[in-house]
Amino acid sequence: MAAVLTGTLVLSVPAAYAAPKPELDVIIHSGKVFDGSGAPGRFTDVGIKDGRVHRLGDLSRVTARSRYDATGQYVTPGFIDVHAHTETGAPLAAAKSSLTQGVTTETLGPDGSGTYEIDKQLKQLDRAEKGINVAPYVGFNSVWEATMGELDTRPTAAQSTQMRARIEDGMRQGAWGVSGGLGYTPASYARTNEVVDVVRGARSWRAFFSDHMRDETNLVVESTKEDIAIGRAAGLMPEITHMKVAGPRNWGKSRTMLDLLDETRAAGTHAGGDVYPYTAAATGLAFYVPSWAQDGGTTAMLARFADPALRPRIDKEITAFVIDDVGTPDKVSLPELGNKTIAQFMAEYGDVTIGEAIMRLLAAHNGNILAVMHIGSEDDLANFITDPFVAFSSDGGVTESAQTHPRHYGSYPRVLGRYVRERGLLSWEEAIRKMTGLPATMIGMVDRGYLAEGMAADVTVFDPKTIADKATFEQPKQYSVGVRWVFVNGRLALADGEPTRAAAGYALRRSSGMPTRPQNVGRHLKAGVAGVVRPVDGHGAVLVAALRQRDGALSASGTVTVVGPMGVLTSTRLGRLQTADGWFTVTGIGRLANGSERAFTLTVDEHDPLARPGQRRATVQLDGTTVIYGGLV
Repeated sequence: MAAVLTGTLVLSVPAAYAAPKPELDVIIHSGKVFDGSGAPGRFTDVGIKDGRVHRLGDLSRVTARSRYDATGQYVTPGFIDVHAHTETGAPLAAAKSSLTQGVTTETLGPDGSGTYEIDKQLKQLDRAEKGINVAPYVGFNSVWEATMGELDTRPTAAQSTQMRARIEDGMRQGAWGVSGGLGYTPASYARTNEVVDVVRGARSWRAFFSDHMRDETNLVVESTKEDIAIGRAAGLMPEITHMKVAGPRNWGKSRTMLDLLDETRAAGTHAGGDVYPYTAAATGLAFYVPSWAQDGGTTAMLARFADPALRPRIDKEITAFVIDDVGTPDKVSLPELGNKTIAQFMAEYGDVTIGEAIMRLLAAHNGNILAVMHIGSEDDLANFITDPFVAFSSDGGVTESAQTHPRHYGSYPRVLGRYVRERGLLSWEEAIRKMTGLPATMIGMVDRGYLAEGMAADVTVFDPKTIADKATFEQPKQYSVGVRWVFVNGRLALADGEPTRAAAGYALRRSSGMPTRPQNVGRHLKAGVAGVVRPVDGHGAVLVAALRQRDGALSASGTVTVVGPMGVLTSTRLGRLQTADGWFTVTGIGRLANGSERAFTLTVDEHDPLARPGQRRATVQLDGTTVIYGGLV
């Protein structure tokens, strides 16, 4: 009805009327988008809905609940950290140290420290507030110590079987790979063949073995060869973690290490590594104590320090190791003790030797304390940074500590600001690839690492002119600058340098159809399937897919049709096609009969470890419905 009031016409609106529902949750517009494949950036818009990337293109006429003007900004997939010592308590809820770097996913349990009780760990993480995603490794060191203790002894056949089963169980429960730390006791007591016998428990899962090698100093080349041999013999991808060359006498060996990995790939075994952008390392000061002196654990080690017959030998071996590792004792500092160096403690103790000073420090601090070691050269670091098969990592992770290595706060912006913008060692697209698509494929992820329709909406938006690290060795707790927004699973997690506390992170589980694989960019790809999925449990489906992706294309072409419990889903926009031996996956957006659109991920696998011999298995993940998984006939 109409009414006239003081000369103004007023139309009443029915109470049931509501404004049209926005088509998308978020639109990030006018930014330069890098998709994670290494392709050059392009100016386009990114649309997010229900935690997934729903549309790429001109979205100026599309409605959304929130719009973000990314003019002058770079828009990328969220960064994936393959080597992080993440604090999973209170700091993880805000995750400020990582979000301010653009990191949206961190792995847990590097250097062999990951638990083998993955299911228990993931359930605990499900309940925790998480500012970012977390993805656990199963740890060789933890498995070895739980079975063998801290003594230098040989495993029996039964013990090897038990350890191998624990590795396999960890993978079955959702671990993203096997981490090792052969440079640390008691895992360092394991011989090469013994390591192989244990970690081959992950062989059928097509995972990687990511190792802190035995010796990063004088035997760095030999240790690289050992990691490659372990991976080959165990049927895993050898992944040399936090690659470095320690000690002035060894500088220059990075080229030999990378050549060994290149030869391994040429011979048919995928191999790679990761690196963080500093020439200084950090670990416990007890790292310098010879392994024989640590046999039996901390109590036994301290008892040997007190033995007048053994102390001179330990002193001599620690001193030699420090000289090999850093050159001079002023290159080792202790953040928790005001960053004083070993050289300063030597003077305080009365001009004692390096080994004597370190033994006194360890005795005074219950057998260990954090040390920062300035071990490397910029030339070796540049070689690692520019290698196309070496991903970026931090060796840091979520923390709120003010007494630590600056890598916790600055790794990714340091790469982008220092080594891309200032030094030009890498292009923007290549550096971003080594933070996103490359690490995703190394650990087996299928729906992260790229900006493409159907992918999880982990998105980082940063200013290429200002992104930079601020953390220093003197004051490491200084947050990086230049990251404007970060979205985790489609929710705003960081805005202008501050976490939103959206708790949008997930505890990520690796499924049987997620193999470690090369990042297949720069190739023409083709895949297809037609068949019926007989479910392991739940609902089955009919699948038909014919897919292509030409070299240089940012998305696949073709069609995907799924007939299942939700009705008929027909693809309307496809994301990225990824392939490997007997395996492919594609993401996309499909339309149901009622007109609604849903993101999907389709995976077809001839080598699924849970399948019967010769059986293909298919997985369809459709947002808002149960996962369809089963044998394909």
